[in-house]
Amino acid sequence: MTKEQDKVPKRRVILQIAQSLDGFIAERNGSTEWLTKLDSTEAESAYQRFYGSIDTVIMGRKTYQRALKLAGSYPYSDKKGYVFSTSLHDTDDPTTVVAGNVVQFVESLKAEKGDDIWLVGGADIFTTLLQAGLIDEIIVTIAPVLLGDGISLVSHDLPDVALKLQNGRQLGQFIQLTYSMGNAKG
Repeated sequence: MTKEQDKVPKRRVILQIAQSLDGFIAERNGSTEWLTKLDSTEAESAYQRFYGSIDTVIMGRKTYQRALKLAGSYPYSDKKGYVFSTSLHDTDDPTTVVAGNVVQFVESLKAEKGDDIWLVGGADIFTTLLQAGLIDEIIVTIAPVLLGDGISLVSHDLPDVALKLQNGRQLGQFIQLTYSMGNAKG
């Protein structure tokens, strides 16, 4: 590597997500309507600041289809977008469908110049990238609601994954926790 390449900051993959106090990112049927019912100017402002810091979004097919349904159209058209799917082959928006190896694809994205990469969702993709050591930061905004049941953040059992708390702050009635991976220094 040249000295100039050493100076270029590496792109990070960041999972930024909201969850209920009891740890669910969606209801069992995939609905996140419970989240849209909760209003917080502070949480929305924090989301907008985060959104401005990324230039690429990645997600699984189910997350992509939920985002379309919830927003009525593709909500991330101002960012480079990639949807991981083996059953979806094309979209009517500016996203690119990726059917290949998720780990290899994300490794190549991280090597490109650009801003950070937002993993919008997909428990299987998150778990795969976490196991491959490709998640750099996790931002979890805890909503003041208990769902009792639903879709968890991780798709299946993982060995212990150490995280390091970087920041915790109150956003109205929400709490936002930012973690780096446990072996990170800071």
